Amino acid sequence: MYSRRVKECAIGLTGIALAAGIAGSPVVAGETESADPEITWNRAPASVVNPSANKDLNAWITYRGRFTDPSVDQHLDDPILDGAIDIHAHYGPDVYDRQWDAFEIAKLARERGLRGLVFKNHWTGTAGLAYLVRKHDEVSGMDVFGGLALNATGGGINPQAVRYFAEVEGRYGKVVWMPTHDSEHEVKYLKQQRPYVIVSQDGALLPEVLEVLDLIKEYDLTLATGHVYAHEMVQIVEEAKKRGIDRIIVTHPGMGPMYTYPTIDQLKKVTQLGAYAEITAAELIGRTREDAVKAIRILGPAHCIVSTDSGLIGSNNHADAFVLAARVLREEGFTEEQLTAMFKDNPARVLGLPVVASN
Repeated sequence: MYSRRVKECAIGLTGIALAAGIAGSPVVAGETESADPEITWNRAPASVVNPSANKDLNAWITYRGRFTDPSVDQHLDDPILDGAIDIHAHYGPDVYDRQWDAFEIAKLARERGLRGLVFKNHWTGTAGLAYLVRKHDEVSGMDVFGGLALNATGGGINPQAVRYFAEVEGRYGKVVWMPTHDSEHEVKYLKQQRPYVIVSQDGALLPEVLEVLDLIKEYDLTLATGHVYAHEMVQIVEEAKKRGIDRIIVTHPGMGPMYTYPTIDQLKKVTQLGAYAEITAAELIGRTREDAVKAIRILGPAHCIVSTDSGLIGSNNHADAFVLAARVLREEGFTEEQLTAMFKDNPARVLGLPVVASN
């Protein structure tokens, strides 16, 4: 019965197609019928590439169990905290261990004087979380925002995910990251066999990337470049500027070669276009201190943002991380005015917030 219905359906569709051809406009002598009619849907391949055998499962598998010593709150105080904004704050619960949940982070940040936070999760959007923290935690007047990373768990470069993120109640979705841990660059650099997300093919950005950029512009969001190849990062920034996007973050370009790892000339190019280079506290207080400081000197504090990227077990909490980073920069000769630019003013600008004059 089923096979007969399939056959009948096929015959019917053939008849409809023939009828449509007969009813169509005749081809005029000397003209040829178009062999390539206009296509109005996207013919690009899917942005998520799945291996024939997923041997490495997902990026988070390698992080499980690696961090065991709990963080210690040093209760550090510093004028830099008054009005600081952390554009890169990780939280729990997650698929591997985090030290604090979002409510705990927001409460501590508020107590220490921070003005704002952007909650980041590599695997899911956090616009709804930002709404709940604003509503139920003791953070009255604090700017709490959500982020969305376009990794495989959310369908890769998925315009519909961006639309939903932007329209969640409260409209606190703010930063859209291009692929991070699922970027083609990171997966191939690590020689892993698991799903990854592409943003370009044959040297050109995918149509989905262009649509996401248009949505970022339409909804007045902020673009962050994620962990893509360095040359793709440049392409994305250039295309974003063409489409009128002015708020752009180059995601921790000095973190290491498994992430976006541009040359200083590539960084100069994109920061001159108006993008901000994100320097994390971990870079400044760890073994990459010299390189991070050098990058800030070359690019100039006006083109840099200091974030924490904190949240893992054993890491400094977000307020302590900011204080330790500020101490390093003072030791390196940066002025209070320059610190204010990197910890307060530039983060405000990149999130579309007013710059508040320091006391």
